[in-house]
Amino acid sequence: MHRQFRKLLEKATGSAEFVIAINVDIRGFSSFSKTVESTEVAVFIKKVYMKLIDNYFTNASFFKSTGDGLLIIIPYTEGNLEEVAVSTIKNCLQILEDFGNLCAKDPMINFRVPQKVGIGLSRGSACYLLSGKKMLDYSGSVLNTASRLMDFARPSGIVFDANFGIELLPDELKTLFAKESVYIKSIAERTPLDIYYTKDYSRISPLAKHPIAETKWRSINDKKTLKQIRDSAHYLYYLPSRPIDPNQIVVKISHPKVVRGRKRKGMSTKYSFSNFQYSLEGKKPCVSLACSALVNILEKAGVKDTFTVNIEIIYPET
Repeated sequence: MHRQFRKLLEKATGSAEFVIAINVDIRGFSSFSKTVESTEVAVFIKKVYMKLIDNYFTNASFFKSTGDGLLIIIPYTEGNLEEVAVSTIKNCLQILEDFGNLCAKDPMINFRVPQKVGIGLSRGSACYLLSGKKMLDYSGSVLNTASRLMDFARPSGIVFDANFGIELLPDELKTLFAKESVYIKSIAERTPLDIYYTKDYSRISPLAKHPIAETKWRSINDKKTLKQIRDSAHYLYYLPSRPIDPNQIVVKISHPKVVRGRKRKGMSTKYSFSNFQYSLEGKKPCVSLACSALVNILEKAGVKDTFTVNIEIIYPET
């Protein structure tokens, strides 16, 4: 495919049009991909892409995989803006309702799969690259904004900016959304941006209401061998201060990269670990890691009992 792309570039021309950019992200995909075989991940993501394209975005002009989701571009004109905006929001709402059972009747999906999606939308002018009748790519701030807004749609839901135009929607759709002002990295770092989000699905983090430059991040670090982790049920880490939002706590794991049972000198494997809980122990904030879940991941990666595992807990502090 990359050779075909290179050939198409020779005759490609650029232009611009008005589009709605939609970024659909599968929540929990990273942890899911660590618990099943790679062939099962491929089957699931393929089926999801096909369902989204065939059943919800039939009027799209362009699709691009984002690894754990899909970028969709839908063009509009002055004459059909309201129609396209309303149908797009309705389709996104339907995806929220359907996603948990999207692959339920597929005989190839006989394993547990992610149940939620987050969707970010924005609209405006975007540049495109066209070669003959083949659309090669889109670019522009509207795509970046959709991606950033998608990250606010947690644990699931739909988020769009005020410039999308909530006034385009009928009253029965407007009532599904609430308004908030948030700071967004590289887009609205000093002056907040107004957004609308699905109030029954999404929770806007308190962290998003703080100017990015004023947010302080704290981290604590620890080192354990796999054997030490295996010998414990949980590890409890007391935090030196309270997080602004406990949902923003991130646990990072790193260990030597293992190839054919041996360490790769100077190379490491890094990833986020989601199997932890935040709580208050005697008014002290703490994070508890589930050791058995971590052991399973480390063993799958080929880590041996004597290897050192780095544990880092990162959070925004008050």
